[in-house]
Amino acid sequence: MKKVLCIIVGMLCLLPLAAKVKLPAIIGNDMVLQQNTNANLWGWASHSRKITVKTSWDNKIYTTTSASDGTWKLQVQTPSAGDPYTITISDGEPVTLTNVLIGEVWLCSGQSNMEMPVKGFRGQPVKGSCDVIATASPSDNIRMVTLKINSSQTLLDDCVATPWMESTPTNVADFSATAYFFAGYLRKVLNVPIGVICSSWGGSKIESWIHKEVYTEKFPEISLSVLTKDPKDIARPKNEPTLLYNAMIHPIKQFTIKGTIWYQGESNLNNPQVYKRLFPAMVESWRKEWNQGEFPFYYVQIAPYDYGRKNADNTEAAEIRQVQLECLKEIPNAGMVVTADIGNRTCVHPSDKESVGKRLALWALAKTYQRSGTPYSGPLYKSFVIDKEKIIVEFDYAEMGMTSYDWEIVGFEIAGKDGVYYPAKAVLFDNKTKVVLTSEQVPEPVGVKYGFRNYQPLNLFSNFGLPASPFVAK
Repeated sequence: MKKVLCIIVGMLCLLPLAAKVKLPAIIGNDMVLQQNTNANLWGWASHSRKITVKTSWDNKIYTTTSASDGTWKLQVQTPSAGDPYTITISDGEPVTLTNVLIGEVWLCSGQSNMEMPVKGFRGQPVKGSCDVIATASPSDNIRMVTLKINSSQTLLDDCVATPWMESTPTNVADFSATAYFFAGYLRKVLNVPIGVICSSWGGSKIESWIHKEVYTEKFPEISLSVLTKDPKDIARPKNEPTLLYNAMIHPIKQFTIKGTIWYQGESNLNNPQVYKRLFPAMVESWRKEWNQGEFPFYYVQIAPYDYGRKNADNTEAAEIRQVQLECLKEIPNAGMVVTADIGNRTCVHPSDKESVGKRLALWALAKTYQRSGTPYSGPLYKSFVIDKEKIIVEFDYAEMGMTSYDWEIVGFEIAGKDGVYYPAKAVLFDNKTKVVLTSEQVPEPVGVKYGFRNYQPLNLFSNFGLPASPFVAK
């Protein structure tokens, strides 16, 4: 009898076992899938198992077979935005995802100004948060998921994340304010469900968000020794190359998105010229990883802040803003939000996240969703000419004219051949599409700056109320 039982047990061990498939943290109930596309679904199962996926919007069944390591992946064709659906995934034992919406999906990343929740940080409020939290409702059809901060010396296949969440007061209060205001504006205009994925870490440098291959191919001078260190010796992983990419970007690179919004730069004040090279390389790498072509990438120029209450007139932050402005021409299908009017001298986290989110959404509406006539950028420096003692500055995105709302225009400085800058009187002319600058101290000007300090409130806007970007030009 014992011999017979052993034979039976042995035969059972040889039979393939059915078990529920395992899904990555980014895939689950209440999620949003990108509409009108082939959206990726993936996960893990026993090796060489037949995987079936059934989508309730068309009752279509998709099949694939898990690889020898148990991984599987397939694409499902999504319709136009619609009501909640189910997705059933099975390798013999089904897993059903419920309350799935089809709409527009955006990745939201960066450092603390992206991470800052609607409820604010302690003693650092978000303007308008009370109304937004109180009126939040699942019927808003905004769905949110937040990746928890994590780092890794190797590429991770999965991340640690909250579940996808509906728009409720509790959920909204804890979610990224910039991302939520962005989603809310898109939802209002497009009238489709919006899904936002927040992957951010306060104080992080751009270096940590970049794939290892980018360094080996383009930046060999940047050391990757952190990848072989004892983890106990890595004090600040958010400042080390590639560690956040490995844990907080690579695990979600298969999730089909429409585009990305990015708010980061404050932690890179010490190396603006390196940032100018890293930023376009990061965007290019992410687009390569997602394999969705040059998806839109909209980012926020860092806001005015004095970085210690004694450094308002220093220029470290101004140099990063200049680099961000210049990157607008370097990065295809990109847009930049200016925050020159909403900075806070004593806090690096401006409270007006609603304006930031709305301005990001304007770029998306105009450029990604092709809503003709939608204004999306404030005046951006184009060129200047010298007319004796005057400098005449011309801007892009100023066709309808500019305004300071009847206040004296502040923030312009001009310099002569000695390179010393003095405050300049600024006057709008040529139907208010250009600015004429003069200074008694500079009879023969050769260069111009606008808002080129760590902290300086600025008040030049487009006719649509979008602020002009700080700049320096010689």
